[in-house]
Amino acid sequence: MKALLNSLNEPEKALVRETESAELSAMAEDGLVDLHTRIRRARDKYSKLYRRTASARVEKHGGRGKARPKNARDVQKAEVFEDALARVSWYLARAARRSASELKAERIAAANPSRKSPPRSG
Repeated sequence: MKALLNSLNEPEKALVRETESAELSAMAEDGLVDLHTRIRRARDKYSKLYRRTASARVEKHGGRGKARPKNARDVQKAEVFEDALARVSWYLARAARRSASELKAERIAAANPSRKSPPRSG
């Protein structure tokens, strides 16, 4: 994995570095959505590039299995971005659940102003 990270260009490395735990836990939900979109685009770019070049090589090499090893770097880059996307998705889901529960508590408090605190869930 380290060798592959070293093969990424600088903007790609910066994008992957943004998916470290410390960075993600400090981000707001909107920032996570933006990062999720950027990571997904990078993953899709390398997935499409891999599929496109592999399909072009099938006729030359005689099959998909034989054409695949010639294009391993794009596959590995797509995997790096897929792992990063999974990390961002997890943090985004956590942030969405947290904001949904806060919104629910606010709505309950607004609907029943006689209570000083929202009812406990559980």
